[in-house]
Amino acid sequence: MNQPRLSISAAVFLLIISPAIMAAENDSLQLAAPLRDNAILQQQIPVPIWGKAQARAKISVTFDSQTKTTVADDVGDWKLALDPMPADKLKTVSDAPEGRTMTVSAELNGEKVEKSIKNLLIGEVWLCSGQSNMGGGVRRSPYPKDSIEKANYPALRTRGDGDWIISTPQTSGNFSRLAFCFGREIQAHEKVPVGLIVAAVGGTSIQSWSRPPGDKPVSEKGLGSNYIPHIKPLIGYGMRGAIWYQGEANVNDGEKYRDLLKSMIEDWRASWGIGDFSFYYVQIAGIGESPKDKPAMGDGRASIRQAQFEVLAAVKNTGMAVTLDVSSEKEHPINKYDVGLRLARWALHRDYGHKDLVPSGPLYKSFEVEGSKIRVKFDYTQNGLMLAEKKGYEPPAETPNAPIPWLSIRDKDGSWHWAEGVIDGSDLIVSSKEVKNPTAVRYAYTVYPIDCNLYNKDGLPAGPFSTCGY
Repeated sequence: MNQPRLSISAAVFLLIISPAIMAAENDSLQLAAPLRDNAILQQQIPVPIWGKAQARAKISVTFDSQTKTTVADDVGDWKLALDPMPADKLKTVSDAPEGRTMTVSAELNGEKVEKSIKNLLIGEVWLCSGQSNMGGGVRRSPYPKDSIEKANYPALRTRGDGDWIISTPQTSGNFSRLAFCFGREIQAHEKVPVGLIVAAVGGTSIQSWSRPPGDKPVSEKGLGSNYIPHIKPLIGYGMRGAIWYQGEANVNDGEKYRDLLKSMIEDWRASWGIGDFSFYYVQIAGIGESPKDKPAMGDGRASIRQAQFEVLAAVKNTGMAVTLDVSSEKEHPINKYDVGLRLARWALHRDYGHKDLVPSGPLYKSFEVEGSKIRVKFDYTQNGLMLAEKKGYEPPAETPNAPIPWLSIRDKDGSWHWAEGVIDGSDLIVSSKEVKNPTAVRYAYTVYPIDCNLYNKDGLPAGPFSTCGY
């Protein structure tokens, strides 16, 4: 089947979600924006179907042996839900399951209008949002190199510019690179259709993706300016959860970012009304240069990463992909392959029952002062810590005798000093010859901590941390 291609603008940095209702003003039956041909419907939950019609029109929706009815309200809004359905099963990711058709009709005063949505599949749906690091297309840097040529995945689909696009060698280059890697990994494990709804705009603040008072954009950093056109039209669409890559536009907000992200997640969940859906996000990468003469002084990027880390404890059903080892001197780190796989690990572990799959690299848990040393403990190190070097897309290779860069330790007088670290099973022992009475430790707490080499033995990098906060 020939599929429409995304617009040229979408291939540059973003995939834009269309207005809430794509229909002419005089159309007496309109369907919500995501309800289009080739859509993926979320399995195992009630499936919301909604739109507009003439006031008090009788609405009927038929799909997969179900028929549900409702009546439009006094301004023509209507909504109903189909009963939960199991996913279509795939033997391989190249399977092309037979799509089904949904028929929607509106009847008033004996006149009936009917519309059909074709080639629908049932599977897993994820919202993929943020700024340009989420929106950038596969074509910019595919990995593996033959990803585009082999991208014949009839049940992997994305939504951009209003249409659902099926993954083929002709269309996949325009998929969000990060979302594509994430979705492909989920599908490879679960063998079900996967739908990726991408809403990403380059250079945008988190405030622009947050719901403003009265659902009207206001001036403070464009509060709501992206929420209104790109998120609000999607609210209620059945999905498993969301992935998020944003923060670069807020590097001057520091600790404030923790509450901004927490508030946005909680508001999106409340708006969707499907419970505390999973929300997995990317901790921003290192970009620029770090001063090596100032131990642990940090900067905007360090405090944003700390804020992102703190959201894990503040908001349930969240996960964070660490990117220190795929950072770049450029504005957009090229390697979205590893980032997509790391986000997918959270989903596979939490949402799809792969409990044997460790979801994250080492994340700071606690510390203990032991004389002139500090013992640091982590989550997700049940198989132990290791030192390793990562080159490009290759898995990290162990370097057991290497020093650990960007470690610093604080003396009781408040001064910071560069420190050494020694692995002790699943813990890290940190010390400095210059510090006899240590009080805190920081790791990679700077703008661009290059050559970070602390991993768990599952091959995932440790997150930057500060035992004393900001």
